[in-house]
Amino acid sequence: MVSLQKTVLFYKQILNIMTNKSRLLTLIIFYLLLYGGQQVLAQNTDISKVKAALNSINTNYGEAFAKGDSSLFLNSYTADACLLPANSPAICGQQGQLAFFKFAYRSGVRNIIFNPLDLYGLTNEYVTEQGNYEMFGANNNSLGKGKYLVLWKKTAEGWKMFRDMFNSNAPAMR
Repeated sequence: MVSLQKTVLFYKQILNIMTNKSRLLTLIIFYLLLYGGQQVLAQNTDISKVKAALNSINTNYGEAFAKGDSSLFLNSYTADACLLPANSPAICGQQGQLAFFKFAYRSGVRNIIFNPLDLYGLTNEYVTEQGNYEMFGANNNSLGKGKYLVLWKKTAEGWKMFRDMFNSNAPAMR
């Protein structure tokens, strides 16, 4: 594998040889090859199928609490996922995910309903979802509302949460 330093040095040497016009053309071609390919591939992706897949996982996530099923919860995430709750360190890996599920379940969470608002940056490997959520207790009483950003990763098993950042809409306690 060629190191980044060697690659940069190689391109600097090439640029020193070229004229200004050919430098610009080369940079444009390099940009299109590097970034343009992802955009073309993403345009061939059916966004409605991606949204349906994410909605299905979001529904299963909420049902995991209704059923007390940690495996359903863990299946929503990649093995190396990180949860990024407000006012807390990152919770990474399946042991952390399991501890988070148990804590939330013991705290009375019995369902979470997600309201996706938009998707950003769709590629064949990643997409970011922005939305709102509401948590419910055993008697379907609201435990609170909040917002989230999830970086989804496409895996061999389908889309999974890779980074999950969320926080409450409740005012900060003083």
